Amino acid sequence: MKPLIALVGRPNVGKSTLFNRILREKSAIVDPTPGVTRDRHISPGEWQGKQFLLMDTGGYALEKDTISTAMLEQTMRAIEDADAIIFVVDARSGLTYIDLDIVKLLQRTFKDKKIFFAVNKVDNPQIALEAETLVRSGFTDPYFISARDGGGVGDLLEDVLATLPCPEGEPMEGDRSIRLAVLGRPNVGKSSMVNTLLGTERQIVSEIPGTTRDAIDTLFKRNQQEFTLIDTAGLRKRTKIDPGIEYYSSLRTERAIERCDVAMVLLDAQLGLESQDMKIINMAVERKKGVMILVNKWDLVEKDSKTSKKFTDLLTQQLGNLNYIPVIFTSALTKKNCFRAIDTAADIALNRRHKISTSVLNRFLQETIAMRHPSTKSGKELKIKYMTQIDASHPVFAFFCNDPELLENNFRRFLEKRLRESFPLEGIPITMKFVRK
Repeated sequence: MKPLIALVGRPNVGKSTLFNRILREKSAIVDPTPGVTRDRHISPGEWQGKQFLLMDTGGYALEKDTISTAMLEQTMRAIEDADAIIFVVDARSGLTYIDLDIVKLLQRTFKDKKIFFAVNKVDNPQIALEAETLVRSGFTDPYFISARDGGGVGDLLEDVLATLPCPEGEPMEGDRSIRLAVLGRPNVGKSSMVNTLLGTERQIVSEIPGTTRDAIDTLFKRNQQEFTLIDTAGLRKRTKIDPGIEYYSSLRTERAIERCDVAMVLLDAQLGLESQDMKIINMAVERKKGVMILVNKWDLVEKDSKTSKKFTDLLTQQLGNLNYIPVIFTSALTKKNCFRAIDTAADIALNRRHKISTSVLNRFLQETIAMRHPSTKSGKELKIKYMTQIDASHPVFAFFCNDPELLENNFRRFLEKRLRESFPLEGIPITMKFVRK
């Protein structure tokens, strides 16, 4: 297993900037506002042939509000999980009482952990000279770095990795997991759903909308199949997104959709399908991702024997031509159907990659045309000679015909309906191409 390195420190000392610098990508949100990072954010990294996991943490703060308390709990768990700790302070502001509290906490509670003292924002020689006073913290051999410019980061990382059992020359592991993006408007229970599936308080859960900001990846296994859960910030209407943090959170959510296999869109059972939910669904469909709807908080709805059918019928009507998307009623609180949802997502992901043989498809085509011959307004006959499935990340079917311009929309819809009735394509957007032959 790859060793885990945790970045620890009070808010706004540059942990996320250092995180991005080490990984050589803009993976964590960086903003001058203190406390932007809240959950633990873990990504794989590599340095001079050595592989590791790097963890960004939410920071240690003195405030006792709900969010700050949860951030502290996450930071403590990060320290417990880590093989090495990089304690980051701000050279410009010097040591604060919060920094000293963290020092005492680390020295008292985690004596067996290897701790490296990184003095960040040392961007010029004058600041480096002033930063020498920080040695009085009790740490020896501080590393003066600039996460923004990269100065000193290589030396720090080289020394950290030298103390860890990190195999050299090992190739990066291929990601064979099914990637599930947990999507939805703020406060529909996305992080609670992730915690239920993982069986641990992996993400901060709060009733305050917008608690999760970064897209957070977490691996788990079910029935010998690996999954990567991507817990994301809730998408709001563009007009309601504040400049800065929420805007970048929205971009990260869109990126999560881009790299997932299946989009699990959570609805609030008490609110039903709203316009913003449809925008999220359409965003996933446009990117040809597998899609499923989880009607969460179902335990809060007063029900009789017909409630779920009425709700499903209404959703089917609202979805229109997207009615191939499966609907599952869940409760993250009671765990109702949560693992059934994962099994359904696995089926969608596997069927999305499945290749149907050309011979099977052409038998299907002959039977379908025998049921309903394609009619045209011009009177000229449309002849579809054969079909095949093209290699792609989602099902793409090519129909070879005498004149693609003769195709009527109603026959196109009929073909798609027949495809979905004949093959396992639930929750999967498909593409049909008509090619002149």
